[in-house]
Amino acid sequence: MSVPTPCSTTCTWAPVASFAPSRVDWGAWVAAGGVLSFAALAWYWTAREAARMAAMGEMRMPPADWLSLQGLFAFGMWLVMMQAMMLPAVLPMILLYRRCLLRDRQYVAKLWLFCAAYVLIWAGFALLMSGLQALGEYLGVLDPMSLRLPPALGAAALLLAGLYQLSQAKAACLSHCQSPLGFLQHHARPGLSGAWFTGLHHGLYCLGCCWALMLILLVVGAMSLWGMVLLSLLVLAEKLLPLGIGWRRCSGALLISSGLLLFWSA
Repeated sequence: MSVPTPCSTTCTWAPVASFAPSRVDWGAWVAAGGVLSFAALAWYWTAREAARMAAMGEMRMPPADWLSLQGLFAFGMWLVMMQAMMLPAVLPMILLYRRCLLRDRQYVAKLWLFCAAYVLIWAGFALLMSGLQALGEYLGVLDPMSLRLPPALGAAALLLAGLYQLSQAKAACLSHCQSPLGFLQHHARPGLSGAWFTGLHHGLYCLGCCWALMLILLVVGAMSLWGMVLLSLLVLAEKLLPLGIGWRRCSGALLISSGLLLFWSA
């Protein structure tokens, strides 16, 4: 017997029985494959660019000409990097939202709108990081080749990330990211515009959870592939594992200690 799962009135849930082991949900596999394939392409492009930068060795590079195609390429680099790091972390939310909409005739359009809104939020953050890169290059505090801050500013970024890990804002945003069902029950909206605003809402919570961690890219070097991998694993662990407040305290203390150590060495 099919037992409907309760949810807010803005969503229409499919029966739980449709997800029984005897029936393969090919739609979910297709959705997951699409998201992960897009993320894999982003990782491939990032790895290729990182290898190209590494092959150039210690060659000096002039600041980017932000009013030309070079500036657009720099923005595209940040955009691809953000999608590579964040799409795997949002996959559980996308699959749950898809399941919520299975009986909706417009579920395909709503799912696309939700995903597009989420991507747009991180595109905005990529634009912000491009602006920080432009400002850093103009002030001479950011190496155009490695995109790495000098030790003193890098230490400040680590201290900011560590302090934010311990903040109530981080805790509030992370709680929404860790509970996709709770988020949809309280924040899902009806209609096509509702799907768009739900995606924006979740994207803002996700950004609020991770923005400070992304600043660490400017400490290890934005084109550092190992730095991206470690940060991506940290984001995945925070969102998918029941780590509790102790994890935030430990990670925050580690970042603060690293910042102090880097500042002392500077």
